[in-house]
Order: sequence, then structure tokens, then C-alpha cells
Amino acid sequence: MHSFWETIIEPVLEVLQPGTIVEIGASEGRNTANLLGFCQRHGATLHAIDPLPKFDVASYQQRYGERFVFHHALSLDAIPTIDRFDVVFIDGDHNWYTVYNELKLIEKISAASSQPFPLVMLHDIGWPYGRRDLYYNPENIPEAFRKPYEQRGIRPGSPELVERGGMNPHLFNAVQENVLQSGVLTAVEDFLKESEQALELMKFPGLHGFGILVPALIREQKSELGRLLDDLDLAPFARQHVDLIEEVRIETEI
Repeated sequence: MHSFWETIIEPVLEVLQPGTIVEIGASEGRNTANLLGFCQRHGATLHAIDPLPKFDVASYQQRYGERFVFHHALSLDAIPTIDRFDVVFIDGDHNWYTVYNELKLIEKISAASSQPFPLVMLHDIGWPYGRRDLYYNPENIPEAFRKPYEQRGIRPGSPELVERGGMNPHLFNAVQENVLQSGVLTAVEDFLKESEQALELMKFPGLHGFGILVPALIREQKSELGRLLDDLDLAPFARQHVDLIEEVRIETEI
């Protein structure tokens, strides 16, 4: 997520000027640090959620004080304890069940508090987890929504896991991709089919894919945001070119 800071995230935040930011999935804290810097400059508050953070949370709390609220919990347990969402970042457990229910909870809580649905930014809507589930801890996912999985790697063009090598062979990856209720992008699309919100999904290729759920109300109220998002949107040729670069990058990474 932090790789998109200068090109997309910071410009969007500067336009929106949110008072409360929620980050689902803090990991090593690199995007958390960027967000806290923004909060410190603009008087905002960051709620970060992660059951297993890979950074020194205490040092961040000491430095940023009341600007930083950390939730050492699973996202579906922590989200109901937060009463406001101006902007939300989703980059946690990359599977359909978690992402779909994160969005449903955000919608439910926003409606209950008579607040508009927030702008939501999501990572990993592209390959490999746009259409395939990943389970950091399979036991956290109800059995009915847990796809068959194995600790084996993934390769582009292979719908099944590979015997050797591939990407993320140490993680619990769903055996199949492109099946019902599997993957981050599928979760977002299924949420949009059911939601009564007027939302637009913008998709940006590269670095495993980045998405923005843009409420129509925010576009209407923030004309500058609409102009910025239109400028960020790529022409079809540019998208194809970035997709090609991403294929080469992934093969190199593997």
C-alpha cells in the first residue's frame, strides 16, 4: 500500500482532508507512518488495525500521542469499536470473507450513525489475490467460506497452485482461483452488487492492483477530487502497457 503514497494516496487525502482515517492491515508500519505524518500535519486521527503488527507500536504511540489509536485485533472485531470512517484503507487478510464483511460492517456502522459511506482504498485487487483467497490464519475464516488451501506457490497463468516455486509458497493459498466468493476484487464486486450506496470502483494496475471505492456524494461535494481522480485514470493503451510491465515485474519477483 505504501508504494502508492506519493502518486495516489497523499494527493487524495490532501483534497479530502479527513478527520478520521482507518487503516486495516498495518503490517510493517510503512503506510502507517505516512498516514500518521498526514494526521500530525492536519489534526486528524488514525485508527490502525492489525492482530500481528511487525513494527514497534509503542514507539509510534509515544511519538504521535492521541493522533494514533491502535487496535491489536482482527479487523472484523475491531471495526465495530470505531464510530467514524472518513477514509478507510483495506490491506489486511486478502480473502473474500474478510474483505466482503469489512465493507458490510463499514456500511452498517456508517448508516447507523447517519454518516455517509467513506472513500475506501484497497490493495491487492490484481493478481494473485484479486480472484484467489489467501488465509494468514485459516482458522479465522468460517469453514463455510474457507476454500481448500495449501502452502504452495502461485504462478501467473496457472489456475492451480504449483508444485515448486511460485509466489508466496509459504502462505496458505486457495487451491483454485476464479471461483465464486474468492479473492479481494470478487469481494468488492459482490459488495457493490448488494449495496444501496452509489459507489464507483476505480482500478489502477501495477504492484498487485490498487482500487478506490468512490462515493458519488463525495465526488459531488468535492469537485477537486473528481478532477484529480479523472487525471489519475489511465487511458486503455496506458493500462495495457502497465499490465505488461507488471507481468515482467512479477516474473522477476518470482
